[in-house]
Amino acid sequence: MSTAGRNYIGPYRLVRMLRTSQTCQVWEAIHDLDNRKVVIKTLRENYIKDKSEIAALRHEHTVAAKFDNPFVIHVYEFDSFRGLAYLVLEFCYSRNMKMAIRDGVEELAYWAPKIVEAGAKGLGYMHGQGWIHCDVKPDNFLLDNEGNVKLIDFSIAQKKKSGLSKLFGGGSKVNGSVQGTRSYMSPEQIRGVALDDRADVYCYGCTIFELISGKLPYTATSPDHLLDKHLRAAVPSLQAANNNVTPEFSGLVERMMAKDPKQRPDTMDDVIRLLKNTKIYRIPPRRPASLADREEAAAASGDDSSSTSGGN
Repeated sequence: MSTAGRNYIGPYRLVRMLRTSQTCQVWEAIHDLDNRKVVIKTLRENYIKDKSEIAALRHEHTVAAKFDNPFVIHVYEFDSFRGLAYLVLEFCYSRNMKMAIRDGVEELAYWAPKIVEAGAKGLGYMHGQGWIHCDVKPDNFLLDNEGNVKLIDFSIAQKKKSGLSKLFGGGSKVNGSVQGTRSYMSPEQIRGVALDDRADVYCYGCTIFELISGKLPYTATSPDHLLDKHLRAAVPSLQAANNNVTPEFSGLVERMMAKDPKQRPDTMDDVIRLLKNTKIYRIPPRRPASLADREEAAAASGDDSSSTSGGN
């Protein structure tokens, strides 16, 4: 798709590819009329006509079009151009939490309290709007260099059920297959039963475990073995994986990852309340060198406007 030698999707000029997955491409783009910078999520060539993938993009827009929260990505529109379905989203940070973890959790430790609370607030907002995310994992939180967080990817989110509807299944299986990501999946997702906020609480507990330790809570020799660990294995100790973690915080994460949903915090609001009264680290992590350099440069120039957190 080109106009005057430049690549376009609808009125959006593609600037650069940000990342790619098995089915999708994510581009930085600019609206050709008002120069507004956005992100375009579209399908890779082999999936352009895949009805289930097109439906997933449309579903993301259905879920999030009315969301308005600083910790959740804005989803602007769903459309198609010459047979190519695409989603238009807010432009913000280019890396996700998984990428940041791979770069080293030591650099993230200083920001960890801010990251953990912000991620919980984003999920809590989504739950308050009546949706369960169903795929909470480090890949689905965008993260900048100062601990600012955006929750993304609502392609398998489910509408929350209430009353009698909870009794009739309708969990996280589509055409007999489990939806979600095995390394972070709650036991009730694996079983395909009706979900509530506590399913995301479990997945977020797994996400926090990896953020703080740099390790997955469970590993296994096969996909089925990994799912079985989420169902039956003892909950791992975060303090054992990172000995600078306080017993109280380790206990909170273990509670979030309880096999029985009744033993977890009921809501993300409960998680946030507990976080406010729980220190993550025994010894506060050192500031990242990059932050210290910026503060020293600002002090040398007499600029008092330097900050340790970006606004959203």
